[in-house]
Amino acid sequence: MITIKPIGGSLGAEITGVDLRDSLDDSTLETLHQAFLDYQAVFFPGQDIGIGEMSAYVSRFGEPLVHPYLKSAEGYPGVHELSKSPDEKDTFGNTWHTDFTNLERPSKVNALYSVEVPTRGGDTLFMSTYSAYDALSPRLQAILCELDAVHCHSERYKRDLVAQKARKGSVTREDEDSEKYAEASDTVIHPVVRTHPETNRKSLYVNRGFTSHFDGMTEAESKPLLEFLFRHCENPDFGFRYRWEKGTLGIWDNRCTLHYATNDYHGERRTMYRMVVLEAERPTR
Repeated sequence: MITIKPIGGSLGAEITGVDLRDSLDDSTLETLHQAFLDYQAVFFPGQDIGIGEMSAYVSRFGEPLVHPYLKSAEGYPGVHELSKSPDEKDTFGNTWHTDFTNLERPSKVNALYSVEVPTRGGDTLFMSTYSAYDALSPRLQAILCELDAVHCHSERYKRDLVAQKARKGSVTREDEDSEKYAEASDTVIHPVVRTHPETNRKSLYVNRGFTSHFDGMTEAESKPLLEFLFRHCENPDFGFRYRWEKGTLGIWDNRCTLHYATNDYHGERRTMYRMVVLEAERPTR
């Protein structure tokens, strides 16, 4: 019996009564996908799955991204490990962002499976950019719907790449590629307000991790409005905080959310398996 329990007022739900090791029928898969669309971020606690089972389920959402610098799990190029050891001070993803909006086909879905969690802390925060858009005045909505924004690597993201490489030590193919990836100057342009291809809802599509400035404007001209939008999207009224337990699979919709990894569990270990699924097409108005 599948149970869907909403967590936050704007987004988020926990789903129980399903074992992701099973061969799920079409009706069950449709129910789970509709919950994903309705709640934007869904979590399956109490799952005892391996990398192969995680990859099989998450790959139903689309084409997995082979990460340009994190080492892939053996035999599963779309899965990699995110780990922070007790002696490390920094946490990857410790800023509000949506993954890989600097790609022409940006991220559609993020997924994390909790392998080892700290006794406290290590939560992930989520925000609904549907709710952020809906809360704006009609006049500002109309202005933003005419704007495009430039997405590229932020200086913060480049620093995170270098720090991640330094912490992991051994040189792998991914490490060799990471320097080129961090230094890449390619940019991509996406609409500031996008329409979700499945729900037809509008959402704000800017984030601190990758959005540089408005197309046709300088960074200085763009900064005041962009900073307002960043802060507006980060309003706690639009989000919730998820406390991970071992054996939880979380999947969220990067087309209409932001997320933030907390860095409040110093001296403890946190290990997660991660996947990113790419969109089939570029975002549209």
